[in-house]
Amino acid sequence: MAHESSSGSTGSSSNSTGTSSGSAATTTTAAAASKNNKANKNAAISKATYDTWYVIAGVTGACMAVYLFSVANAWYIRRRVAAARRAGKAASPPAATTGASVSISRVPKALNAVFANIAYYRVWPLWIWSATSTAEWWWTWAYTGIVLGLGFWGCISNGKLDYANPMGYVAFGQIPLIVALSSRNNVLSWLTGISYEKLNYLHRASGRLCVLTTWLHTLGWFKKGLGKHGPGTNIFLTGMLAAVAALIMWLTSFALARKIAYEFFLISHITMGIIFIVGSYYHWPRLGEWCWVGLVIWAFDRVLATCRMMWVNKVWLMPFSSKRAAHSACTVELVDPDVVRLTVNRPNMKWSPAQHAYITMPGVATLRYEQHPMTIANIQSETGDVTFIIRAQTGFTRRLVHRLTEQKSSDINCYLDGPYGMSHGLNHYDSVILVSGGTGVTYGTAHLLSIMEGSRNATTAVSNCRLVWNVREAANVSWIAPMINEAVAKGLGQTRFHIDIYITRSAASDEPGTAHVAPIEDTATPEYSPSGSTENVNDKGSASSLGDEKYASIAGLSAEAAQLVSWHRGRSHIEGILRSDRSESATDGAGVAVACCGPSGLTLDARRAVCKVNSAGSILRGQNDVTFYSELFGW
Repeated sequence: MAHESSSGSTGSSSNSTGTSSGSAATTTTAAAASKNNKANKNAAISKATYDTWYVIAGVTGACMAVYLFSVANAWYIRRRVAAARRAGKAASPPAATTGASVSISRVPKALNAVFANIAYYRVWPLWIWSATSTAEWWWTWAYTGIVLGLGFWGCISNGKLDYANPMGYVAFGQIPLIVALSSRNNVLSWLTGISYEKLNYLHRASGRLCVLTTWLHTLGWFKKGLGKHGPGTNIFLTGMLAAVAALIMWLTSFALARKIAYEFFLISHITMGIIFIVGSYYHWPRLGEWCWVGLVIWAFDRVLATCRMMWVNKVWLMPFSSKRAAHSACTVELVDPDVVRLTVNRPNMKWSPAQHAYITMPGVATLRYEQHPMTIANIQSETGDVTFIIRAQTGFTRRLVHRLTEQKSSDINCYLDGPYGMSHGLNHYDSVILVSGGTGVTYGTAHLLSIMEGSRNATTAVSNCRLVWNVREAANVSWIAPMINEAVAKGLGQTRFHIDIYITRSAASDEPGTAHVAPIEDTATPEYSPSGSTENVNDKGSASSLGDEKYASIAGLSAEAAQLVSWHRGRSHIEGILRSDRSESATDGAGVAVACCGPSGLTLDARRAVCKVNSAGSILRGQNDVTFYSELFGW
């Protein structure tokens, strides 16, 4: 019995042990399954983040293919037409403007014009983001939709929506793109040909998306319950620090804030950006790879910019007092109460028309080595001079004007970092119209000088080039007169050049010393007849349409340069100018190019004019298509 009893006890004990082991095994299996499910969920979320970058790579590759084709096509057109001109072949005659029949072969060009008008040239005013084109809208919402769609795809687990962690992954994945799109040395720009400042809307879109997903992650965890990750823990403190920094960046980046206090925006943006990246890294080190990639991109941009600045300014010679002045000096001229012309001699700097450089003036800046972007007004020459025309606004530019103690100064140190921006050459078009307002003429002047040089060397396809400049006073032309005089003195080749000056603020009697001058023709009406469009404007023997040489004298124009200039009162009627020049343009190049730089109102007028003139019907009847370029005016 004892044995039986013992055996029974042993059996009971064995059953109990078996039950405990089975329960433990079940618990272990359940824990392993839960852990496995969590790992699979995190893998799916991580995959969604990487999928976003596969999409970015694919789109970049497609844009690169289009860019390479456009560059090759422009090179071919320019070479072919220039060679024909050198051989003495006349430009192809303009297409008939009335009575022409529709050509089916021109359907692709007509469709392209319709697409360009809708996608790129027409803009939709926005109260908070200024004027935005349809293409910018589309890319912004497409990118936002793709990223959020892929992110929320990983939010569904066991039939439940859990967006806390997936949105955190999305936020981490935005860091490299945000940094890359804010960099001057932008790899995406090099691959696609789209200048980094024109990709800024995607920088803003990615930034807004990062702020949104950061706060969805934060609020998602508040909703779920923080548990062991509550206040006082490292993960909570670093996470909230990063989230608040992201929110401050967003709140201080609105257009109004940038306009009122740009320097404050810049400093706070950089500071909060660093805090966000560092806070994010310490919040969840497992995703630190995204932070490191962002920092590597930032370091690459800074190192390359520093090396370029050292090369352009020959920094290695600065320790020698005898060399320091020559490689840090500049000439600043006050050409108007609020406008200066800055000339810096930097033979090591090589640039293309309409690129820009960053200016550093330690003696003027609030922060000693702060940098400010300015468009280069001239083209590269053997002298190595780089010229800028700068209007005083607030901050740095206003201090620069106040710093001058006389009309012309050479005692201010200046350092350049550049060039930057993707220059779109215009030498493959039949006709070019450069529309400028105020100091936006730097963009137009650079392209005008480039086409003049190409005409002189017989390397351009442009048969007709017109600069349309809206200025406050006739004397403002003196800002660019030295550069125009020098270019005209070298010769102009076969291209016809016209410079139309529209005086928008004052009548002829308001100008000093011009009381006897005949009234200026007012062409700011729908009917436009361009002056200076004779058979060979470069050999005109008469004075400009003003009927007197007084304005040319005030503007500092040489007698030869004055022959290209026509003076008008009122604002330019861009649509009339475009219709007239297109009807007279040759047809063996790439059509008509309109390039605009100026205040937003002028740019909008130019866009409307292009949309009206660049119609499918006119192109089907043989007229040239119109390509529009817009340069940013301000930052």
